[in-house]
Amino acid sequence: MKITENAIVGLIAVSTNKLRSFLTMLGIVIGVAAVVGTIAIGEGARTLIMTEIEKVGGRTLFVIERSNWIKKDGRWMRNPSREFLELADALAIEELAPSVLEVTPEIITGTPATVGRESRNYMLEATVPTFTESQNWVLDFGRFLSSDDMSNWKKVCVIGSKVWEEMFNKANPIGQEIKLGRERFTVIGVMEEKGNVLGQLDRDREIIVPLTTAQRRFRGNDKVDLFWCKAINYEVADRAVVEATTILKRRHNNEEFFQVHSVKQFLNEINKIILIIKIMLGGTAAIALVVGGIGIMNIMLVSVTERTREIGLRKALGAKKRDILFQFLVEAVILCLVGGAVGILVGFGLGAGLAKIITAIIKGGAWPATISTQSIIMAVGTSSVIGMIFGLYPARKAANLQPVDALRYE
Repeated sequence: MKITENAIVGLIAVSTNKLRSFLTMLGIVIGVAAVVGTIAIGEGARTLIMTEIEKVGGRTLFVIERSNWIKKDGRWMRNPSREFLELADALAIEELAPSVLEVTPEIITGTPATVGRESRNYMLEATVPTFTESQNWVLDFGRFLSSDDMSNWKKVCVIGSKVWEEMFNKANPIGQEIKLGRERFTVIGVMEEKGNVLGQLDRDREIIVPLTTAQRRFRGNDKVDLFWCKAINYEVADRAVVEATTILKRRHNNEEFFQVHSVKQFLNEINKIILIIKIMLGGTAAIALVVGGIGIMNIMLVSVTERTREIGLRKALGAKKRDILFQFLVEAVILCLVGGAVGILVGFGLGAGLAKIITAIIKGGAWPATISTQSIIMAVGTSSVIGMIFGLYPARKAANLQPVDALRYE
């Protein structure tokens, strides 16, 4: 028989006993739905993390910071080094590290901000004009910091959207003064709404000022807290870290007084965790698929018994052993594929439902359910393989029946 004919016979056999076929496919439906749903949650975690990473610069980002506290021999201690990061270090890395695209030095601290009688605490971020490119963050209106602001230590600032709302009630703030500590700054721009990063850092409650102004007005020295660095591309991110580290050590008496946090290394660790979770959840789902496969084999054995005379008649009319084998094997695969298709649809709903539950629990932003093509292909492929494996024994049993014995069967 041709494949299409075998498929038609299989579909007729499945539709003839609808309830039995549904109960048989139920294990496959549950297994496939579990696979698709759990993978959707795992991929959703990856999507969520990538979205958050884009808020602070993207996959090529790595941060170099001079921490006041370091961990040594399993315990935290004050950093004993007298070396500090400086603006000149950032310029040296940009010039000498071929794998580094840009370096954005920053000072980050808290500050009280006052407008009229309204006073609130915000995060002060002192930086350079390349900040918007390094952070993937653009202006809503006004202008950003310029080289002239840096050279002349101008007391100007750019504010986040929530600062604009809370301190100026969304009235036009351009040209207005805001008092930061004891210094008065003029607002020159408002940043586009950015939102929270990883549910903790609220970027819209930041006030951005020129780095040189902060050094002169607040610090009284040339020290900076950290560098936001970007590699040329994701593939050379590790090399960029090595180059930047080497340059800094060379400039500071070969001391490694700083720490490096690479997004690429972070993603590698996250991917390992997600893979482990997916394997564990997928293993649990695989048990349901095996149970479903056993159900398929059981019902196919019943089907062979019920259709023994049909098999004998077909063999008597010239059907070959491989024709009978293929007919029942196709029927088993169809049962699994139909169950797999239903399972994929159920998996979509399961993934969306689990995502909503997780979102309600963590309360730190919407957790997405990402249905990947990979999970669908895996589900369909697994269903087909289970149909062939668990349908093979009943199909061979049918194919090995002798015509005379089959025709005598009552």
